[in-house]
Amino acid sequence: MDKDFASEFINKLVSNAVEYGFDEAEACFMTNASMEINILNAEVSSYENSTVQGVGFRGKKNGQMGGSFTTEFDDSAIDFMLSTAMENCEVLDDEDEEFIYCDPENSHLESIQLSGNYNKNTYEKFSEVGLKLEKDILNLSPLIKAVDYLSVSCGTGPSVSVNSKGLYTYKDSDFISIFAEARAEKDGVVKTGGHYWFGKDIDAFDEKPFLETLRKKVLGKFGGSSVESGEYKVIFDSEAFVSLLQTFMGAFSSYSMQKGLSLLAGKEGEVIASDIFTLREEPMYEKALIKFPFDSEGVLTKSKALIDNGVFVKALYNLKTANKAGTKSTGNGFKGAYSSPVGISATNLVVTPGEKDFDALCEWVQDGIYLTELNGLHAGVNKISGDFSLFCEGYLIKDGKIARPVEQITVSDNFYDVLKKIIATGSDTISVPEGKGEYFCPSVVVSKMNISGDTGEEGEE
Repeated sequence: MDKDFASEFINKLVSNAVEYGFDEAEACFMTNASMEINILNAEVSSYENSTVQGVGFRGKKNGQMGGSFTTEFDDSAIDFMLSTAMENCEVLDDEDEEFIYCDPENSHLESIQLSGNYNKNTYEKFSEVGLKLEKDILNLSPLIKAVDYLSVSCGTGPSVSVNSKGLYTYKDSDFISIFAEARAEKDGVVKTGGHYWFGKDIDAFDEKPFLETLRKKVLGKFGGSSVESGEYKVIFDSEAFVSLLQTFMGAFSSYSMQKGLSLLAGKEGEVIASDIFTLREEPMYEKALIKFPFDSEGVLTKSKALIDNGVFVKALYNLKTANKAGTKSTGNGFKGAYSSPVGISATNLVVTPGEKDFDALCEWVQDGIYLTELNGLHAGVNKISGDFSLFCEGYLIKDGKIARPVEQITVSDNFYDVLKKIIATGSDTISVPEGKGEYFCPSVVVSKMNISGDTGEEGEE
C-alpha cells in the first residue's frame, strides 16, 4: 500500500462526502497481503500469494449511518460510494445512533508493528521449512502414517483511516503461522492430532518443541477408553478452556446484553465466578504478538478486568452501545473487514495464573479427568443459557498422576456454573491466537463436572 496515495484518496472521499450532504463521514483504506503454502507427500501441494486492497466508507445523514465499499480508486468510485451510502441512509431506520468520533487530544494515532522480518517470508523459505517439518513428523514414530495437513502462511494488513472530525489513524502488523495435523495407526485404530506455531520471524521457529508437542497429541491417544459416568474433578487443558471461553465471550458484549442475548445483562458489579478467577483484557500486553493501542473508531484502548476475583466488572462497549447505555466506550469497537460495520471484540485476554505447575495440579486433584479436547462447540452449546454438552477427550488422573487416555465421553454443564466452580489455575500459561488477539491461559481446575461414559465398570482402572 502506498501510504501517501491511500491518505490522499480517502481524504478526498471524506471531503467530497461533506459537500455531497453528509453530516459526518469516515473512510478507511485497508490492505490484506498474504502468502501460504501447503505441503503434502513431500511436495508443495498448493501456493497462494495475494494482495487485496479496498476502501470502506461510512456517512451519516439524518441520524442514520450508511456504508459502501470499493476496490477501485478513481473519481467514479468516489461518486459510486457516496451515492450508495446516501441511498442506505434513506432506507435505514436504526433507533440506536452511530457515531463518527475524534478525541481532539488524540486525533493522530499510529501503531507501527511491522517486525522487519517480513521479507524473509519467501516461497523458498516456507517450502524449505514445511518440507523438513513434514519429513521430521513422519520420522517421529513408525505409527505415524501421514501428515494430512501442513501449512506455512503469513500476512500483513496496513490500514489508514480519516474522518470529517479530524481523526487520522494508521496501523500495520505482520504474522507467520504454521499448522500441522498428523495421522497415526496402531492395530487398526487411527488417531489424529494437530499443533500450531505463530510468530513474526520464520527463523525463530523452533521445530523441536513443536514436534514433541505434536507427538504427544497424536500418539498419546492410543489405548484410550471410556470411564464410568459420574461427577469428576476436571483439569482443563489451556487450549480446551480457551475454546470454551471463546465460545461464550459474546456474553460479555454490551450489544448482546442490549439485545437480550446475554445473561450477564445488568450484572456488572455482581459475583459471577469463583473468587480465584480473574480475566483481564490487556490490549498492549507485552507478550502479545499484536498490540491494540486504539480501536477501529479511534477510541484509545486500556487495560481492564472483565472478571476480577469472581466479580463481573464491566461489559465491552463500542461508541454505539455505550451511548445507548449512558456510559463511555471501552475501546472495543472493531471492524471485521473493509465494509463491515463496527462490532464489539476483545483483544488480548489474560487468565491470571496460579502457582502450581501441571504436575502439582494433578497431585492436588488426585483423582479426576484431564480434558484436552472439546468437540462440537458449533452445535452442542446454547450461547444464551450457557448450557453445553460436548464430546471430549483427555486423560484419567489417578493417585495424582496421568493414568491413561480417555475417549468416548461427554461433558455436560453450564458455562456460568463452571466459572463458579473453578478452584485453581495453573502456572503453565500458553497463548492461543483467536479473533483480534490472543488468549493467555493456564490449566484450569473445576471442582466437579458431569461426565457421561460407560454405564458400568468397563474402562475403569
